Amino acid sequence: MSVWLTLEEALAAPDLRMAPVRAGVPSPWSEFIRACFSAKRIPFALVDARDADRSLATIKKLTGQDSLPVVFWNDERPRSNWLEQLLLSERISAQPRLLPDDPRQRATVIGLIAELCSEAGLGWHRRVMIIERLLTEPRFNERERGIGKYLAAKYRHSSDTIEKSTRRCEVILASFAALRANAQDYLAGPGLTALDLAWAAFAALIQPLPEQLCPMKPLWRELYTWMPEATPLNAVEPLLAHRDRIYRDWLPLPVDLG
Repeated sequence: MSVWLTLEEALAAPDLRMAPVRAGVPSPWSEFIRACFSAKRIPFALVDARDADRSLATIKKLTGQDSLPVVFWNDERPRSNWLEQLLLSERISAQPRLLPDDPRQRATVIGLIAELCSEAGLGWHRRVMIIERLLTEPRFNERERGIGKYLAAKYRHSSDTIEKSTRRCEVILASFAALRANAQDYLAGPGLTALDLAWAAFAALIQPLPEQLCPMKPLWRELYTWMPEATPLNAVEPLLAHRDRIYRDWLPLPVDLG
């Protein structure tokens, strides 16, 4: 089990520090950025970003928002945006290169990652679907419904509907299935890029890694699991196999969620 710094300790420390979501939940945003550092073999300290009252008030003062992950590099400003965090990893270590040098190829890779990471992306809309389940399914108790209310107040837009979110997830997954079917060794060419790492992290919202590779609370394993209707299983399976390969070849296993 990893040693975690307190936020106070992290702010006084040098080098690279990362404050991910923890406590048995593989946040795809956290796991993507962790994967960027891990693939480059950049050492980093893990940070428990919550204050003594378990709030994120200090993080909000530092970054203007209260979502994780947040990354700290020496005495530079904290970074809370996935693209800034990815670019920081490229600056710290050039190998392996996670973004192409060619501007068009680079824009394509970043744009496809955004389909997973950004608002209106797969992660956003799968979260809307999870929130809907927590709020509406009778089998969930008050504690679990409270989690749904917290997430809805923090992340759900008034224009988000379960139908819209499901449709958006179906379209994005179909696009990635087509990408995998036409790909070379990796999703964006013959070598690893950040797109492969992003897919590996966000594939948890389709089917998490097995319990022995990624121990999760049963509630979240069930909520994360989703099988699309528009993309056939024989098109989804190669995507999941690609996720498995990226973890096996490039990332530490089992996943340590703190």
